[in-house]
Amino acid sequence: MRAIRPLKVGINLPTPEGGIAGKTTRWADLFAIASRAEALGFDSLWVPDHLLLTWQEKTRGIWECWSGLSALAAVTHRVELRSLVACTAFRSPALLAKMADTIDEISGGRLILGLGAGWNGPESQVFDMKSDHRVDRFEEALQIIVPLLRTGRVDFAGKYYQARDCELRPRGPRPGGPPILIGDKGPRMLRLAATHADLWNAEGPMRRPEEVAEMLRGYAREGLSHIQLWLSPSTLAGLEWFKEVLDQLDHGEA
Repeated sequence: MRAIRPLKVGINLPTPEGGIAGKTTRWADLFAIASRAEALGFDSLWVPDHLLLTWQEKTRGIWECWSGLSALAAVTHRVELRSLVACTAFRSPALLAKMADTIDEISGGRLILGLGAGWNGPESQVFDMKSDHRVDRFEEALQIIVPLLRTGRVDFAGKYYQARDCELRPRGPRPGGPPILIGDKGPRMLRLAATHADLWNAEGPMRRPEEVAEMLRGYAREGLSHIQLWLSPSTLAGLEWFKEVLDQLDHGEA
């Protein structure tokens, strides 16, 4: 039996184009990485929700988040599954709640629903998504998603979204639905996180390999409960390299 770890450690899966050694990440690659991460003792798998991803002045294609989460829910057994973070502008809020409850069912109650307002990137235009009044739209979306997951029903009519007399049936394995994580910053978004979310996601600085153990020690001392990592390289070899840090955490050395 594994020792109780001072904080949970998860990894972001390499779903964009070029995610593994500059090559397109295939499902076989994701399955291999997810399976090995679970076997090595990682606590969670994080999947980004983008349609096109602009990073370091390059725009890359990316596999659709919820299709991937559904597949991962079926082929893993212990690790938590998290969206980082689901853009509420991509899907109707009621549909997103339905999808989350369904994946929570497939996974046996291992989903954590990460939500965000999205951003004004190229994906909004080319996929015909609404990107105006992002935080206003996000606030309305929460007024549909949260009660649907917590109570199974909502009756809401707003400026941007409606869900009249809407129900979630059947319900997933947890009566109150999966925990909700909000990832963003700024006073208004933080207020929404404090009002509606169980968890809040914040970004930290990139670290060189020799700094990782001390970084984790510091996070644990500050009371953080869960971190997610971008491994470089994001490969099976990268997972094996990080296993030494996980072992130190399990034995109270990190």
